[in-house]
Amino acid sequence: MARRRAVDEDEDLLAGLVAHLKRRPRMDDDDSAGLHVHPLSRLAEQHRQGAAEGDEDLLLVRVEVPAAARMRGIAPHARPRLGHVRGLGHSGCVPGLLPLVSLPLLPVEIGVMDDVPAHGATIPSAPMAEPRPAALPPAERTIGQLVGESIRFYGEHFWPCLALGIASAVLAVVIGNVSRTVAIVLSPTLFGAILSATYVGGCVLVLERRPDNQRLVVAWLVGWLVFAPVPFLVLGFVIPGLAWLAALGLVVPVLVVEDLRVRAAFARAWQLARADFVHALGSLGTLAILVLLTQAVLAFTLRNFGGAGVAVAFFLASLTVSPLLFIGAALLYIDQAARVKVE
Repeated sequence: MARRRAVDEDEDLLAGLVAHLKRRPRMDDDDSAGLHVHPLSRLAEQHRQGAAEGDEDLLLVRVEVPAAARMRGIAPHARPRLGHVRGLGHSGCVPGLLPLVSLPLLPVEIGVMDDVPAHGATIPSAPMAEPRPAALPPAERTIGQLVGESIRFYGEHFWPCLALGIASAVLAVVIGNVSRTVAIVLSPTLFGAILSATYVGGCVLVLERRPDNQRLVVAWLVGWLVFAPVPFLVLGFVIPGLAWLAALGLVVPVLVVEDLRVRAAFARAWQLARADFVHALGSLGTLAILVLLTQAVLAFTLRNFGGAGVAVAFFLASLTVSPLLFIGAALLYIDQAARVKVE
């Protein structure tokens, strides 16, 4: 009293009104923190609880994870440092809100974020196309592979090979506009000369050999001579004509590639044919059937659906398809020559 401080009394008074402190000052033991309080790391803890943690959340039965963002996705795990917004006291809307927040769900701990695990394939997908198998060597090449190699060569040398079909395309138009008698007369003469010249050009292109002009003329004349009886051999049945070409038709590539006289060239052609006559005959027959059928289908398509005339349709069909016959016949020389070396 009398303007004097009761120091001892004040200290006793304060000690009587303040409850016992838990761990740190500035926190009342009897009043729990409200859930509306934002948890901050600098605030004191009470019974090792954060400012906005309720007792019912201390013992976790489950940990909510974010919902899958789309079909076939797996929701990521509740990783460290993935948190919640303000006071989320209930779990009803937690899964939908978890992807939006960045504060910790659980007490902060050091960790590394994991990549989201991926599903295995649930829908079987078609396997990737297998690479094309390596071609057999010419000595073992089958008829189908010979045809396939002819098509591949045609695609890789399209424009030079397409030029080989010009003569055949002109002949297809001429045959369609003349009588049968005239066609029989022209086949061993004019047609034979034109087809022989085309065959020589195909051998030069495929075999990559360019002899002198005199040698090319000899090959052309010999090819014309070999082709002359073919139109008559195929009148009754096609097989005799194909057998004749398989036996002696390789004389043209022999004259283009090998430095032999005409007589020796015929002997060499017969030797090549006997190396595997079935392969030679089957290859020529397959190429002939493929070319004729493809030409007919293509001409029919152009005539009925493309609006082209008959002559134009047959010209275009023969122009694009007939080169396969000359390319395959030139590749047949490589096959038969390889078979002779093996023997």
